[in-house]
Amino acid sequence: MSARDSTAPIEPLWALDPDPVATHQHETDAYWLGALPAPTPAPRPQLRPVPAARPARRSVSPLLAGLVAVAIILATFAAQLGLSIAVSEGAYETRALEQEQRDLMRVERVLSQNVDKLASPQNLAENAGELGMVQNATPATLRLSDGKVLGSLEPRTSEVGKNRIPNATLDQLPVVDADGLLVSRDGGQAEAGAADSAASAVPWQGTLPAPDTH
Repeated sequence: MSARDSTAPIEPLWALDPDPVATHQHETDAYWLGALPAPTPAPRPQLRPVPAARPARRSVSPLLAGLVAVAIILATFAAQLGLSIAVSEGAYETRALEQEQRDLMRVERVLSQNVDKLASPQNLAENAGELGMVQNATPATLRLSDGKVLGSLEPRTSEVGKNRIPNATLDQLPVVDADGLLVSRDGGQAEAGAADSAASAVPWQGTLPAPDTH
């Protein structure tokens, strides 16, 4: 053995094994000084209110569902029927109004034709004759250059009807007589024609001739 080895100090045995009390004290001091991390606390359970229990849903009766479906179908059919009736009534009213309009147009046309007939020269001349007026075949005129009267100024008392053409459309319209009353247009003419035919009738004498068939 060398001298160096013989002179090396010998460490005590208690220095090799740490003192548990000192170690705990050292850890406690380190904890308070912040050298070691703080211990994490255990998680606390979260508390919350329990929701109220929902009432159980009542199932719909199949009979009630069927009745509701039938009611909806019947309401739909009733609405369609009502609309169809309304449309049909509107069509009938429109057709009736169109017929009424057509009838009124026909009446207007007939009245316009009657007005044209009453305003015709033939009707005016015939009404004038019924009022006692006569037609002058030779009217007189006045010449303004020298004031001479051309024609005859003698009054005419006889009716001249040779140059007057009767209007067949005026047969159904009345005329105004001298008293201002409406009389039939062909009343006097029918009476005169009946008198002429009665005066000119010749009675038959003898037997009726018969053809010889043999």
